[in-house]
Amino acid sequence: MNWIKTTASIGVMLFFAIGLAACSSEEGQFSPKEVINEALKEANQPLEYYGEYVMTSEDGYEIEAKEWVTKEGKRRLEMQTGDGSELTTAVNDGTKLSVYDTGSNTAMITEVNDDLRALSQRSPRQQAEAILEIVKDTHDLSVGQEEKIVGRDTFHIIAKPKDDKTLIGKQEMWIDKETWMVLKSFSESNGLSMTQEYTLIDFKPEITDDLFVLDIPEDATIEMIDEESMLPDETTLEEVKKELGAYYQIRETDDLKLDKITVLEGFEGRQEFSFDYLKDGEPAFSVSVFKLMPNVTSFGRTAAVEATTIRGLEGTKMDAKGFRSLDWEEDGLQYVVLLENPDIEFEEVEAYIEEMELVE
Repeated sequence: MNWIKTTASIGVMLFFAIGLAACSSEEGQFSPKEVINEALKEANQPLEYYGEYVMTSEDGYEIEAKEWVTKEGKRRLEMQTGDGSELTTAVNDGTKLSVYDTGSNTAMITEVNDDLRALSQRSPRQQAEAILEIVKDTHDLSVGQEEKIVGRDTFHIIAKPKDDKTLIGKQEMWIDKETWMVLKSFSESNGLSMTQEYTLIDFKPEITDDLFVLDIPEDATIEMIDEESMLPDETTLEEVKKELGAYYQIRETDDLKLDKITVLEGFEGRQEFSFDYLKDGEPAFSVSVFKLMPNVTSFGRTAAVEATTIRGLEGTKMDAKGFRSLDWEEDGLQYVVLLENPDIEFEEVEAYIEEMELVE
């Protein structure tokens, strides 16, 4: 269930971003720029509302959601699987953000810092402008047929990638003409497609303070999250060898140095180790290594990913705008290389990879 929640959250933000891009393609009476200017005319204040919507993936997986939002930025979101087997509730009361999942009986609580507070109080226009950089250079906009969503008039904006060098595929959104709230959206990325559509919206709801109190069972596992706890822990070569056994590591040279090794707790307790390298004292790239997991479902490959050969093995290369990576499997381990320095080319990193040494 987690993957669809994450996809939905990212998708909503991308829809805001796409809606502001000023492109020249036209389909219908108005250009995208004219539609956006009209839609944003009165969208300068945060919204207060109660809404219900449904998210559906291409394979029929469904999540039903209810949300309560105040102008001050308080929010309650309840997301339940279509069969009713699991409920996740998130509450932002203005001072802390709490999330409880019934399936795992776990809760996470974090303080609402100034950045999160400012984000939750943004108007639709401010939200859009803040995220515009993600897609402004990668997609073309067009205007689709206007239609009513949950009884409200909407603009229909369609965003198509200009080329394959992007992580974000085709996006569509239906924007409320009065509030500029996205009432329906369609996202197609990484071999997945998902639709989110409101079935009920009330912009004059009765919202009481008790909605922003999250009841967590006494036997639940509670994790307190802060900025420090979210950072990966530094570790040692001995700990890497203890967890992974034998593995391959990039050699240091006169100008390439291993800066640090960090560890994160991954899926189902799997530890993921990251080797961060510096070249001439500047961040160059990182190499993540972790054990392969059996029965992991693949959700497809983006158009920005191409097959390649790494160390004589099948691998993939991704060269999307702002994101470059290499990955392959070797002797039961997964290796993922992220290129951080834009001045370093794939060929240079591939040369380092070919000379990796076995550490036992």
